[in-house]
Amino acid sequence: MTPSRFFFTAGRFNASNRVNTLFVNPLPGRCLRSLAWGIVGLAALAAANTYEIQEIPLPEAMVPEISAVAFTPGGSLVVANRHGEVWVTAQPATGPWRRFAFGLHEPLGVLALSESEILVTQRPELTRLRDTVGDGVADHYETVNDDWCVTDNWHEFTFGLRQDAQGHFLLATGLPDVAGPISTRYPRVPLSLEKVHREAKPSPGQYEGWVLRVAPDGAMTPLACGFRAAAGLGLSPQGDVFVTDQQGDYIATSTLVHVQPGRFYGHPASLKWRQDYRGPIQDLDTLAAMRSPEAVALPHGALGGSPGEPVWDTTAGRFGPFEGQIFIGDFTKLISRVFLEKVAGEFQGAAFPFIRDAVGLEAILANSGADNLTIPAGKDGLKHFRDVPPRSGTPLRAGNMRMAFAPDGSLYLGQTTRGWGQGDGLQRIVWSGKTPVEIEKIQLTPAGFRLTFTTAMDAEELASPQTWRVRRFRYLYLPTGSPRTDEATCQVTTIRPAADARSVELRLADLDPGYIYEIEPEKLHSANGAALENPLAFYTLTRLLDGKVFTGPLSSPLLAAAERKTTGPNAEAGRQVYATFCVTCHQADGSGGGLPGAPQLAAANFRQRGPEAPLAKTDDQLLHIITHGAQGKPMPPFGGVLQPQQIHDVLAYLRAAFGEKTAASSTSPNP
Repeated sequence: MTPSRFFFTAGRFNASNRVNTLFVNPLPGRCLRSLAWGIVGLAALAAANTYEIQEIPLPEAMVPEISAVAFTPGGSLVVANRHGEVWVTAQPATGPWRRFAFGLHEPLGVLALSESEILVTQRPELTRLRDTVGDGVADHYETVNDDWCVTDNWHEFTFGLRQDAQGHFLLATGLPDVAGPISTRYPRVPLSLEKVHREAKPSPGQYEGWVLRVAPDGAMTPLACGFRAAAGLGLSPQGDVFVTDQQGDYIATSTLVHVQPGRFYGHPASLKWRQDYRGPIQDLDTLAAMRSPEAVALPHGALGGSPGEPVWDTTAGRFGPFEGQIFIGDFTKLISRVFLEKVAGEFQGAAFPFIRDAVGLEAILANSGADNLTIPAGKDGLKHFRDVPPRSGTPLRAGNMRMAFAPDGSLYLGQTTRGWGQGDGLQRIVWSGKTPVEIEKIQLTPAGFRLTFTTAMDAEELASPQTWRVRRFRYLYLPTGSPRTDEATCQVTTIRPAADARSVELRLADLDPGYIYEIEPEKLHSANGAALENPLAFYTLTRLLDGKVFTGPLSSPLLAAAERKTTGPNAEAGRQVYATFCVTCHQADGSGGGLPGAPQLAAANFRQRGPEAPLAKTDDQLLHIITHGAQGKPMPPFGGVLQPQQIHDVLAYLRAAFGEKTAASSTSPNP
């Protein structure tokens, strides 16, 4: 970066906030510009969104739980649904549709080689569907490969599908959940429930928790392991394989992973199917050292809770100013965007919100908790998410697990909630042609980050120390997951805006690998006065430019937990925790019920009375269950999501709202 790119009037050190700022020469008439901004801002509110969401009507005969989306080389839209059908149309807006295939076992991936040849990933196999007589309906169902294991567990899936330049097919398998039964009778291959470490989700059958490659002749090669549920699989334009994995035990937040052969990506259960496996691993540090880090972390809550398929914008500008970037759907009402760069030979980069629906505790409560897991919770909802004004027009639905770019440059969203929410179907996102005011990309520099914007920004705001809020944090590698740890505010020492106000370089006092850096501009506008649409970004800093990586402990914090004064558990604060995390299963009135998608598994009923009632347990017992989960039950561990104080707060709310007091209690906020 050369000085000729900037024009400076002064260098000034502000002792109050310890920021050395190089100011761009401000334009005259600040008050007049502020007035103009107000007028422009009002006009912007009345204008259309930069991206519009449109409904795609589906035929009445089609079950609308869309589980896979693709386009044929000729431009026809192909979708699969969870009920086992494949449908095709040449005119998505008007139809007609034709049912190409049926009777499949929960297909979660589709690849259309032509109008008459379509491949799907069913739960137990990769299947080729062919129309050999030309009537538009598949009459030939062929097993391409089924060399991985499946059981009868309710939470076991096979994901994909992509084809690389050599013609190989790529897919991924997930792990079952012991909250439901796993039958060991009559397996098609031998099963093993041996634990590699302390995993809660096992890999009972060969290659569960793996990314797999199938050759054109049907031969299967296992590529990499360590996945909990790699629900989204994508192939970059350069041929690199990426998957999105799900937050849970060990991996405390969802991730975008660059899959490389032979590597292990964190969840230990599937290690037993590697050729070099020699038995259980007792030492967590050994396991942590084996793990390859993700390319980009998708911080839990802030960027959703369950990511789907990553797709690359190869539309040559027809989808806006994000050519080459990755878009990732999520189970919540959220689409994210990722910019990748290669640093010291490995991918890392920044993740941003792109489009989201209503957020925050108010939106959760307005839905009576019925589908709170589909709502990105704002900061009042305890999930570290910055609230922005709601969108106008058609709202984004939940369950955005499958996406595909259409030939016209629009982005199609296949939506299925598997019973956790409502509103399954098919939508598409269309760019209006208006340039969005966004952070286009974030790049690592020797001393910090360079942010580039989609348009020129207000020069004075860009240079102001008050604009920039930068924090960093880590997630630990633990069997129970991890909340954010080693959280700290980062001191911005220098702000260097470019002369054209399209970019700014932030230099930090401390720039270390192994952290996620949260960058949150405050009240930043474009040169025309339009507000930054998504003022939030996360850069996953795995490596510095010189190749330096984190060498500290991966499973314990570096900073001691901050001492916090507390007057004891806060039931009102616990109400917010309950509304955000608990109400979907336990209901707003505490009455519990069946787990969506598995009605045989019931959540605890807090209104039950008697010695067997959930709230008849002691506080210590309940704190342990909330923190570590209940083995063999649908209750997951929340010790990796909530801070100890929040766990005590939600227990206080349960006692106050639904239950019986108990004398056998723990007063420490450190369960």
